[in-house]
Amino acid sequence: MKNKLLFAAILVFSGSIFLANAQKRVVHISELPEPEKMSQWADVEGFVLIDDQIHQPFLPNLFREGVQVMEGWPVSFSGASNRGGIFANLDEDAELEIIYNISSKTYALNLDGSDVAGWPKQVASTAEYDAPAFGDIDGDGYDEIVISCVQPGTQNSGKIYAFELDGTNVTGFPVTPPGGPTRTPVLADLDSDGSLEIIVELRSYPDGKVCVFLGDGTIMNGWPQNMDYIPASAPAVGDITGDGIPEIVAESYYKVWAFDVNGVVMEGFPYTPAGSGRVFSYSTPVLADFDGDGLREIVVGDHNLSSGNGAIHVIKNDGTVYPGWPRFTQQWIYGPASVADIDGDGSLDILVGDQVLSGTPASKVYGWKSDGTNLAGFPIGPIWSVNSQIIVADLDDDALVELMFDDNTGSGIINGYNHDGTMMAGWPISVTGSSFFCNPFVFDVEGNGTLNISANSYDSNSLKTFLYLWETEVTFNQDLAILPVLGYNVRHTGVYGEYYNPTVSINENSVQERFSVTCSPNPCSDETLVNFFSEKAGNVRLLLFDSRSVVVKDFSYETPDSGNQKINLDVSGLKPGVYFVNTFIGESKTAYCKIVKI
Repeated sequence: MKNKLLFAAILVFSGSIFLANAQKRVVHISELPEPEKMSQWADVEGFVLIDDQIHQPFLPNLFREGVQVMEGWPVSFSGASNRGGIFANLDEDAELEIIYNISSKTYALNLDGSDVAGWPKQVASTAEYDAPAFGDIDGDGYDEIVISCVQPGTQNSGKIYAFELDGTNVTGFPVTPPGGPTRTPVLADLDSDGSLEIIVELRSYPDGKVCVFLGDGTIMNGWPQNMDYIPASAPAVGDITGDGIPEIVAESYYKVWAFDVNGVVMEGFPYTPAGSGRVFSYSTPVLADFDGDGLREIVVGDHNLSSGNGAIHVIKNDGTVYPGWPRFTQQWIYGPASVADIDGDGSLDILVGDQVLSGTPASKVYGWKSDGTNLAGFPIGPIWSVNSQIIVADLDDDALVELMFDDNTGSGIINGYNHDGTMMAGWPISVTGSSFFCNPFVFDVEGNGTLNISANSYDSNSLKTFLYLWETEVTFNQDLAILPVLGYNVRHTGVYGEYYNPTVSINENSVQERFSVTCSPNPCSDETLVNFFSEKAGNVRLLLFDSRSVVVKDFSYETPDSGNQKINLDVSGLKPGVYFVNTFIGESKTAYCKIVKI
């Protein structure tokens, strides 16, 4: 979507709703010309925020030395893609594959840009507004690819697909849910059976629903559950009560809801923001523990139909507001917030970009500490609009985190900024067309220890999506890849610190070994036993993370035989709080458990 088209539209609309700033207006999409070219801007009810300043909309085309497009890329396909892709391990080679939804197809590509055998897959309706999800939904030890699709038009219907690694349908799929799936599916184990459930928000105007599907395509008992109105985002799924059982956090247009695994609305919810005109659209919730009490808070962005501003809300698990919040942005918020320790002080921070339809840079990227005060160097801007979740990782080998995000212009760039709000040397990097609503991702997809970057763009002249894969000279720092992909992981749980991401060279057959892990005693004071069953002898790696996802212990253990294993974990030197024990066989994380240090 080129700003040239957007700017032309700004000059001819009428019947606007004027705001306090005379240049900023909220209008209905029907009042703009060529609505099919602008529909991605509209919120749930079809409203658009615009700023009709007259300036040159294009930036120079820049190139970042040391970030090189890999051979065979970019590849292009007809249609649009508006949420980004994921990396996954689909075959037996020692590399990850790249998966994107484009229009009504799901593409899986090798590192040379060629199709993975059995792919692409045709789906019955539009998948372009959703990122794929990756995880084992049927408990067979192999991960599956889950796609949600919504029918164009009313968006009140659609389908959910699940594919095996070779592209064949998972038994029981596709399914037709009781409404149109909005945005991206989330995969999480709600019933502790070792298989992941599929959690989606659904639109059936004027009703909004949350629904949970089992790995055989049936609906889980207690679901779907109704909300007060239609939604537009994906849910977040994680434990916010500290009992080790995940909750589901979802948004309608007017409220934020929290359900337990049985579909019961949690006490204190739904949350309704204070003030008139505040609504929610595409800013999927994020869950993180800001005060170290073992209870995660909910972070979500909104937009205001009367003032034209946005707000980030931080909500406690009882539905009350976290101290120091909400914090406000000048324009609407569409992208999910990003939670990470940006300034390296050991406490979590919040980042988000805002967006407005404008002929000149009029948006910013905001950064706050957990108490709501500004991070040094923030906000960044004015810049072009940001509609994606900001990626947080070490992008330049300086052992500090950097930020990467989309840019809503026709000039075709992906932005890169340092943790202090300054632009990275040599950035942005170039793409064809616009990176509108693109969510880039980073990982070591080659397995050679260096960072790779993937992103997509859309060219409105050719009506094609371009997919990019870059190689860099930067060492991949997994500990600092805090938010490498939409929703923190390829299951899109939205939980800070959940590293549910595939790696390369998992084992001989590229199949993740599965086992359950428990810790006892729990809570513990000085030590706890990590208990699990291993089907064969081998090296097991244990990583202990604190509630901020900082690694505090890392060691390996050689299992002499198969069978029940017990590993003593010394926690005597740790501060009281909640910690997570992650277990790996080889390079494959297979399970984790939470412990409470008293």
